[in-house]
Amino acid sequence: MDATPFGHYQLQMLLGRGGMGEVYQAYDTKTDRIVALKVLPPHMAADEVFQQRFRRESQAAAGVNDPHVVPIHGYGEIDGRLYLDMRLIEGRTLGAILAEDKKPLDPATAVSVIEQVASALDAAHAKGLIHRDVKPSNILLTDRDFAYLIDFGLVRTAGEAGMTTAGNTLGTLGYMAPERFEGGPIDGRADTYALACVLYELLTGVRPYQADSLEQQIAGHMMSPPPKPSATDPKLGAFDDVIATGMAKKPIKRYQTAAQLAGAARRALTAPVPRARSIRTSGRHSAPVPTGHHSTPSRALAVSSAVVVLAGLCAFGAWQLWGSPARDTKPVGVAESTVPAVAPDGAVPQIAATVPPDIRATGRLVIGVNTPYAPNEFEDSSGKIVGFDVDLMNAITRVLGLEPDYRETAFESIMSSVGGGSFNVGMSSITDTAEREKTVDFVTYFQAGTLWAQRSGGSVDPDAACGLRVGVQFATIQETTELPAKSATCTAAGLAPIDIVVYSRQDDLTQALLAGDVEAMSADSPVTGFAVKLSAGALEPAGEIFDVAPYGYPVAKGSPLAESLRLAVEHLIATGEYRTIATMWGVEKGMIDAPTINAAVG
Repeated sequence: MDATPFGHYQLQMLLGRGGMGEVYQAYDTKTDRIVALKVLPPHMAADEVFQQRFRRESQAAAGVNDPHVVPIHGYGEIDGRLYLDMRLIEGRTLGAILAEDKKPLDPATAVSVIEQVASALDAAHAKGLIHRDVKPSNILLTDRDFAYLIDFGLVRTAGEAGMTTAGNTLGTLGYMAPERFEGGPIDGRADTYALACVLYELLTGVRPYQADSLEQQIAGHMMSPPPKPSATDPKLGAFDDVIATGMAKKPIKRYQTAAQLAGAARRALTAPVPRARSIRTSGRHSAPVPTGHHSTPSRALAVSSAVVVLAGLCAFGAWQLWGSPARDTKPVGVAESTVPAVAPDGAVPQIAATVPPDIRATGRLVIGVNTPYAPNEFEDSSGKIVGFDVDLMNAITRVLGLEPDYRETAFESIMSSVGGGSFNVGMSSITDTAEREKTVDFVTYFQAGTLWAQRSGGSVDPDAACGLRVGVQFATIQETTELPAKSATCTAAGLAPIDIVVYSRQDDLTQALLAGDVEAMSADSPVTGFAVKLSAGALEPAGEIFDVAPYGYPVAKGSPLAESLRLAVEHLIATGEYRTIATMWGVEKGMIDAPTINAAVG
C-alpha cells in the first residue's frame, strides 16, 4: 500500500475530512501499530492560543478512562501540523447508518446506544470536560453494536465561556442546547441536551427542529417545545417525557447527568404507552398563519442593540403567560386608577370600545407582515410566526378584544395594502418617516437604529467604507438611503464608491457575510444584534448604533384605529407587559416610554 510520510507515521488512507481537519488510517513506525491519526489544518498550529488549548485538552481527554471513549495514544505537532493519535476502530457512525438505512433504530438498540454514550459523557464530565459536539456522526458503532463516542477534539473545560475557536463555530446546530447560543459558560448538561436530541433522532429517524434556515433552527432550540416521539409513532409515547426533560430549555430542569437520561430511556422501553386524551379547547385562539409561499422579504428599520434571547420560554408558552385570563397582577408603582379593568378574556373594554365598528364586527385584526427579519418577525421550525413584533401585536389584539390574522406579503406592498384597505395594520419593523407619513399614519411602539456587522477580527468603519463590498437587504432604509449617500460622499471625495450588494432576504445576507462574500453588512440594530448573537462569535458589530428612529404600525390615513392601537400599547407599557415582551426578546434597549401617532424625526 502506498503511504505518505508524516513524521514517524505513514499515512495510508484518508478516512474522513471536516472543518477541524482530516482523519487518516496511519502506521506508527515507533509503536508498530495501525492508528487513526487526526491532522488539524495548518493555520491552527500557527495560533498560539489554540495550540496551548489543544495540548491541554488533548491531555485531559487522554485521561478519560471509559470503554466507550476512543483511547488517545498521543498528540503533538509535526511539520507545522497539530495531530491526535487514537486507536483505530472498525465500524460505522450512527449518522451514516441513519442516512443509509433511511429508517430509525429499533427502540431497544437506540436505548442501548444512548446508555453507552452516556457512560462516556459522564466519565468526561467527571474530568471537568464537555464534549460539545454530541451527534450521530460522532458516535461510532461496531458490528457488535458497541458504541464509541469519538472526536474529543472539540472538548472544552467545563465553565469556559465562548463557542468559537479561530472564528469557527464549534458543534452542530441541530443538537445544541439553548444556553450555547448565549455565549456564556456551559456545563455537562449541554451534552445531556445533545444526547436527548440524538435519542429523539434514533427513535424517529429525523432530527429535532428541522428547518431550512439558521434562524429557524435556533428558534426551535430556544423557543419551541421539545418534539414528541409519539407524533411520529404513537408507540413511542412513553419516550415523550424523556425527551421533554432531556431537552428542557433550562439546564436546571433537565436530567443532571447523562446516566439519568439513559436510565429514564431504559424505563420507557417497558413502560405502558400513554393513552391519547381528547382535548377540548375553548376561549380565544390565534388565527393560523399561512405557511405556503414565502414572499420576498424586505423592510426598512432599526432596533435595539444587545440581543439576548432567554432560553426556557417558548413562543406559545410566552403567549399563554402574557395572554392568560388569570393574569390580574399589576406592577409595583402603577396606580390602580391608571390601569383600566381587564375582562376575563384579557380584553380591556374601555380600549376595545374605541376600535372602528367595521373592524370590531369581524372580531379580528388583519395584519400585513413580511418575514424573515429575526428577532422581530420570523418563522420557527414549525412554521409558526414568532418574534418581538409578533408577541407585542398578539398582546395588543388581546387588549382590543380581537384575534390577530397575519397575512404574509412583500415588504414594499405593506403600506400600500394598508392604505387600500387590504390590511388593517402593518407590522414589519417599519421605520416611521415623514415621507411615509404622507400616505399612512404611524403608531410608534419602539425605536431602533442602524448597526453594521463584520467578521470577527475585522476593522470595518461605517464612516470610512469607501471601496468596501457591503451587503444590505432590498428596500430597507440602508439600501435606499444610508449606503447610497455614503457612497456618493466617497465619489465626491475622489475615492472608490461603496460596492453595494443587495439581497432579497436578510438570512441570505447574513450567510453571505459569514461566507466572506461581503466585507460588512448594514441592517437595523436589533437584526444585526441577533445575527451577531447567533453567529456564536463569527461576527461582531462594526462601530456603534446610529440614525436612531421610531418603529411604527402603519394604518390608513386618518383611521381611528391609530388611537386604538396607541391606547393598547400605552396600556401594555403601564402594566409592565411591554417590558416583559421586550426583555424576553432581548430588545429592551429600544423600549419607548409612551406611544405617539406620527412621530417621524425627519
